[in-house]
Amino acid sequence: MKRIAFFVEGQTEQIFINRLIKEILGTQSINIIQKQFRGGTNIPKQEIVRNMSFSRNPKFEVLIFDCGADNRVKSEIMDNIVNLREKGYEKIIGVRDLYPIPVEDLERLEKGLRYLPHKFKKEAPYFDIIIAIHEIEAWFMAETRHFQKIDKRLASGKFIKDRLGFDPYSIDPESRVHPAKDLDNIYRLVGKSYTKKYHATTRVVNKLDFNHIRNQLRYDINSLDRLMNVIEGVRGSSKK
Repeated sequence: MKRIAFFVEGQTEQIFINRLIKEILGTQSINIIQKQFRGGTNIPKQEIVRNMSFSRNPKFEVLIFDCGADNRVKSEIMDNIVNLREKGYEKIIGVRDLYPIPVEDLERLEKGLRYLPHKFKKEAPYFDIIIAIHEIEAWFMAETRHFQKIDKRLASGKFIKDRLGFDPYSIDPESRVHPAKDLDNIYRLVGKSYTKKYHATTRVVNKLDFNHIRNQLRYDINSLDRLMNVIEGVRGSSKK
């Protein structure tokens, strides 16, 4: 059985990756365990199981850890990577947003996050960090087909631009500094809203066109393409 672990910034990333994994690996032969880290620093850290789904004949096992903050992604990986490798996890991947760090500092941030101390020399080849510019919501906004599922009026880029000053159908979504706020502003034009609450985020993710994401959008967004390549690589290696 092939095993992969994701350490993500928050609940939004966890919900999206859970869906993306099912789209790429299928739902018939996969175990998915979603966990959340709570506490730490002055409060004892707890590892809570948020959700689990199991297959009778699994080919894949995926762990998705919600670390609760962007600055905890790497530290949680370092706390768990040795144990995960001993359990046979062949990929340990961190996923976090760039926001609020400016894009000019992306290269420096990536270099720092990808560095592991010498004591993790054996584990380092199995580890990577993926950074969404500026937020994972840029990926949602890039999938413009979902807007008309929210409300038919949002199918018009002009309708949005006349009111908000930008057209999500024609811009580079990674150029927007706070795409989560942009999404909320767009939805509010038709009396809806975007929040990071579990059910609200799940509703939005379920409206995304994953065929469009997998076959087109990925090639416009490097971080999304890298994430999908990781998952597809696990699928490909299971066929050998």
